Amino acid sequence: MALPANESWMSKAFQTRWIVLISIVLECFLFYLYYFPEPKLFMGDEKRYFDAAVVIANGGDWHTHPLWPPMQSVLLAFFIKFFNQPLLALQIFQYGLLLLSGFIVRDMVWRETQHAFSSQVALAVMLLYPSWLAYSHYLWPEVVHVLLFVAILWINQYKYYSYRFLLFSGALLGLALLFKSLLVLFVPVLYWPVIVKLGIKKASITVGLSLVLAGVVMAPASIKAHQMTGSWMVSNSSMFNLWFGLKDKHRQNFTKDLGHETYLEYMNSAQGFVQRNKIIKEKALNKIQQVGYLQTVVNQLKKQYFRLFDYQSFFSQQFQGDRQDNYLSRYYHRADSFWVSLLLFFNVLFYLVLMSAMFMALWIACKSSLLARQLLLFLLYLLALFVLLHTKPRFRIPLVPLMAFFSAYLSFYIHQNNMTWVKVLRNKAYLLTVLFSVMIVLFFVFSAKLLDIYFPI
Repeated sequence: MALPANESWMSKAFQTRWIVLISIVLECFLFYLYYFPEPKLFMGDEKRYFDAAVVIANGGDWHTHPLWPPMQSVLLAFFIKFFNQPLLALQIFQYGLLLLSGFIVRDMVWRETQHAFSSQVALAVMLLYPSWLAYSHYLWPEVVHVLLFVAILWINQYKYYSYRFLLFSGALLGLALLFKSLLVLFVPVLYWPVIVKLGIKKASITVGLSLVLAGVVMAPASIKAHQMTGSWMVSNSSMFNLWFGLKDKHRQNFTKDLGHETYLEYMNSAQGFVQRNKIIKEKALNKIQQVGYLQTVVNQLKKQYFRLFDYQSFFSQQFQGDRQDNYLSRYYHRADSFWVSLLLFFNVLFYLVLMSAMFMALWIACKSSLLARQLLLFLLYLLALFVLLHTKPRFRIPLVPLMAFFSAYLSFYIHQNNMTWVKVLRNKAYLLTVLFSVMIVLFFVFSAKLLDIYFPI
């Protein structure tokens, strides 16, 4: 998808080779921060994934606890078994998946807009956002899951007429749920474009076969989970995350974090998963009934979206810095050193632009794009989940493809309508949209710490 030779210098800078080259340079710098002078320590579930992977690589059981989906540990076990430097090999592999997800989102934008520059904007967002790039180094399943998610969207949107592709989509869906359970309630919307374009009668066969294959892929894990719990599932952490979400008392992640304390309380509450879930479910429901349903929602809205959209990210908080600013000192390097502070400034600026662009483009894109409407429903789905469940900035990573798509669509709209700053300033509707979008984003991104000080929960 080459850009015209007579494009502006900005368009030339957005050619694929430059975007990929800059991404590789950024990735190498992040590798340096991760490994030198010493590797970063594992964080949270990363250690659990790694420990489980070591057991699997040595011939142990591959699905031992229904609180976690098993596939991330299985993937890591493969690298432990066949590579001398398994962590480095996995990180390079995950970066490759990240690149692939970027090209899939670029193709989505191209198919929706037929605009070369805007499709390159989507690619740039997917490959240059540091907080997203950093996940190629971590042991969380986010990179794999995002790739599977955008691949399913692409197939269901553009290859809906092909039995083979839809069967492949079903296999990818099963695999996605083995890595992360996020999409389990969103499945009907994933197949919405197929139903719209084929009609219910014809789509019922292809969608049915696709879902059957998804079930076949998940079957071994579901059978093992059923043996452990008596329920048909792959994994289920919903009750734990519900109770944890109700207990959170701050709007910023890692402010007097209750994670370890809540997890130990959960694990020590009973001997088995079923008993633990029953106890924690009763706690959560009793708390909701005592407070009241409406007041519970109000209380959650006072903190949840501030936690989700805070300017600090899972990446930025791991540098050494003031503990009052929630730095965890997992990286050797300080947040206020020159190159790191420059990177973190770029990271926050990039994030602000993406969030603002996404907010501004939502309704513009949804007027003409079925994919945009599907992505909007995914955004609303996530926001609905995070009203009650435990929430942190890491959980906004699935929104990166949305940020890329809507930012690119805004670029397309600007080019299509020959928009200039003068035109925006003279048009009250445009101006109010821009100001409102930026103000809303700034409020949720930057106000959490001040609200915790002056309006504590």
